[in-house]
Amino acid sequence: MTDVRLPIEPSVADVIRQLQRDGHEAYIVGGAVRDLLLELTPKDYDIATSARPEQVKKIFGRRAIIIGRRFRLVHVFAGGHTFEVSTFRREPTMEERSTRVTDDGVMIWDDNQWGTHAQDVVRRDFTVNAMYYDPVGECIVDPAGGVADLRAGHVRAIGNAAERLAEDPVRMLRAIKLVAQYGLRLEASLDQALREGASRITMSSKARGFEEILKIFAKPFCLPTIQICRDYGLLEHFWPGLNAALAAPEGAELERLLAERDRRVAQGVFGKSKTLALATIAYSFVAARLRDEVPDPETPFWEAHPEVHDASRAMFLDFFAPYPVPKFLSARARDVILALPALLYPDQPGHLPHHPQYRYVLELYYQLCLANGWDESVLRQWPPPIERHEPREAGHHGEENRFRHGRRHHRDRRRGGPPEHDRPMPSVAPGTDEE
Repeated sequence: MTDVRLPIEPSVADVIRQLQRDGHEAYIVGGAVRDLLLELTPKDYDIATSARPEQVKKIFGRRAIIIGRRFRLVHVFAGGHTFEVSTFRREPTMEERSTRVTDDGVMIWDDNQWGTHAQDVVRRDFTVNAMYYDPVGECIVDPAGGVADLRAGHVRAIGNAAERLAEDPVRMLRAIKLVAQYGLRLEASLDQALREGASRITMSSKARGFEEILKIFAKPFCLPTIQICRDYGLLEHFWPGLNAALAAPEGAELERLLAERDRRVAQGVFGKSKTLALATIAYSFVAARLRDEVPDPETPFWEAHPEVHDASRAMFLDFFAPYPVPKFLSARARDVILALPALLYPDQPGHLPHHPQYRYVLELYYQLCLANGWDESVLRQWPPPIERHEPREAGHHGEENRFRHGRRHHRDRRRGGPPEHDRPMPSVAPGTDEE
């Protein structure tokens, strides 16, 4: 136990204080403790407690909602924040593990066996994720030795590394993200277990895999995370389409584009936009194939053609296979890609400035300019995006038809760079959406 006072969000301390007043153990656990020790601001706070979900719900009443099936926990709302409160777990027995006919008895499909604090420690993945902070007593409880490993720069599995990864293959991605984001190193046995067990990532549910993809793109460490996944032989199993794209001729452009995206996300630009994230990662793959099918030799894009939209849909699904990208989200991301050629014709704006994805079209083109050394002055000829309060994503019906056929080119148009204007480049200010 280490006495320390960490600069936490006050409302999380209030939640823990209330749980302790009702006779329960309660701590901040996981990534928030790790980030605080690294003098970083945590994105969120997770709470571990001896209280069962129903007891947490009773304590906080209408401010708490029980969620999840495979892993039941409680969302508690306090001080304008949402905190995940999970009950201490124990290792399930072999009988409890084998809940599916085709199961090998290793993966944990139902992680709702309640336990003690000591049991909760040994069932976690890595030591740097198993540090518990009590903001009331102002101390860190660290039975797994996470503080020492963090100082040494190590990612170490708790217990047998191969077993920890086999229980939940998504842990392989979490280990790699720790390396990419914090510059840590995998301890030898974990390094070996990840390389030897990389193919098991396919045993995770496709829905969870897609969630991990979105998490990777939400942070400014996308490119190093993907590169490390390739180095460990994980990417070919986790995301075959991306692995193939990186090995193809368009791979170099894709890496440059992801590097620019990381830089922009670090600046706070559209990091929460799922639409822009999917459009960015898929662009090089889709564009290369569209240029092969309907090339436009006078632009870096493709010739307008009635079949382009349908072709892009198949390409998009190909790239993201086997993940279930929601139809409305894939339609939006494709719209962003297909609208890019229209930016070369500012004298024929059409509907583009009023399109719901207009600001993402500008941002993706800007990233392409940075990645490929294109002339970005054409952007100064377009108006800034209009601030709008958009309906929820599920309510955007029919948007994918807006730019179905792109923009027809005029061959007699001067192809040189557009003249400079005094008007500043359209604003691509940080986005607040989570589309």
